[in-house]
Amino acid sequence: MAGITFTNGNIVTLDQSFPEADTVVIRQDRIAYVGCAQGAAPHQDPGTEIIDLDGKTLIPGFNDNHLHAIYMGDYFSRPNLSGLNQVQIINKLLAVDKTLDKGQTLYAFGWDYPSCTDPHRKILDREFPDRPVALFQYSGHAVWVNTVILKKLKVTADTPDPPGGKIEKDSAGEPTGILKDKAAYPVHYKRFIQMNLRPKLRTRLIDTALALFRENGMTSVQDNTWSPPTVSHFQRLKRKGVLTARISCWSRGEHAWSRIWLEHKRYDPYWVRKGPRKFFIDGTFSTRTAMLESPYRGEPENFGLPSVSPKRLYHEIRKGIQQQRQLALHAIGDRAIRQFLDTLEEFKEAKNRVRALRFRLEHAQLIAPRDLERLADWGILLAVQPSALINLKKDQGLLGEERAERAYAFKSILEAGIPLSFGSDVPGESQFKPLELIQLAVNRQTGEKITPYEALEAYTKGSAYAEFMESEKGTLTPGKLADCVVLSEDPTHCPPNRIRDIRVEMTITGGKIVYNNGES
Repeated sequence: MAGITFTNGNIVTLDQSFPEADTVVIRQDRIAYVGCAQGAAPHQDPGTEIIDLDGKTLIPGFNDNHLHAIYMGDYFSRPNLSGLNQVQIINKLLAVDKTLDKGQTLYAFGWDYPSCTDPHRKILDREFPDRPVALFQYSGHAVWVNTVILKKLKVTADTPDPPGGKIEKDSAGEPTGILKDKAAYPVHYKRFIQMNLRPKLRTRLIDTALALFRENGMTSVQDNTWSPPTVSHFQRLKRKGVLTARISCWSRGEHAWSRIWLEHKRYDPYWVRKGPRKFFIDGTFSTRTAMLESPYRGEPENFGLPSVSPKRLYHEIRKGIQQQRQLALHAIGDRAIRQFLDTLEEFKEAKNRVRALRFRLEHAQLIAPRDLERLADWGILLAVQPSALINLKKDQGLLGEERAERAYAFKSILEAGIPLSFGSDVPGESQFKPLELIQLAVNRQTGEKITPYEALEAYTKGSAYAEFMESEKGTLTPGKLADCVVLSEDPTHCPPNRIRDIRVEMTITGGKIVYNNGES
């Protein structure tokens, strides 16, 4: 593979030893040189391609700290119900219904309560009395289904809530068709099996996700993979030389059979890597199942819903320490984070081992200020998603003004010395483009906004640290992997309200140009 020299550019290295340069030389899949144009020649191979950046900006490749790649492919292949009311949702579903075979399930994504206030199975039943319909809520932690699916699941008025889940019921005691958290698992599981075990479908969905990664400068993603066959699919793409993003593959802690199978697979140290073991501690704000210290606004008895028992959480933390496995724990509410920290206190003698394992809290959207010091003391990483900032008015309705004001405490996290990384959680959140999410993080109207430089670091260096890869990527440093992105402007110096308008001109993964001006 011929090398590449990028010259006459604005090089944002994120390496404090040489923060700026105008030339980068790539040899094979590594960065060979960063500096001024005059010093580049000794580091170039014969036949090196010279690319004149003409003042454009080169940065390290974006590294999304938390997403669901195959679900992302499904999300962008299905009807999007975001922002639609009940009438609009039905109209969109009727158009799709005409394209489906008899008995085929109609799936769609993205409805949410602010616009769809009272979802009920009867609304779906009127138009779809015979077809199974499953509509995944914005966060993915709830699903709205019709009676056909409730009958398949054998859910009736007498069905109790499963541990960690809720079957919503109306004033007559009948199921509304809204299944939350673990009550929604059977619907998720059926679709999960289809996507991961049907080769043609899996190929189409992964190809869709990889194309979106390339187009948006995402050279690494940390994926809630959960399925061994899908890991094998990524590995086949790598062997063929067509994998265009590096994948960290996570296992799902609750799924023992797939976790054991997945964690004992052989991995590539740079392209298809073994990621952390994932668990859920609570739910989400939008479904009112994230665990809170004080109740949800307007629901004085609702403090959220635990997804794991204290005994099971203790057991999994102990096992993670014993097996030297990094854990990624979904914890959104302040009470969930407090429960995690209180459980850690039972492992004080293993604090140094815990710090070395870099346990991660995923999302961490509401943190009690007094717990920031505890998180720093235990060396806990916070893997957050600025995509959650898209609708702060909704958070005010759920949490009240005071808590909504201090939620997503990015600045406080950095000031406490806690490692911070950025990602999207797509399709749990609808936005995933890194430049759009950086704009959300730096244009906030609260004291928790951060600088564009800090946001860029969180999306590159921070995410590399979260996956133990800071020595290999995250900065433009000689010897590191040649993963970088050419942008039309510098996000650290352009007006903050225009960051989302910056274009990704080129994406380079492993020294190979995988996206160039819209041609992948």
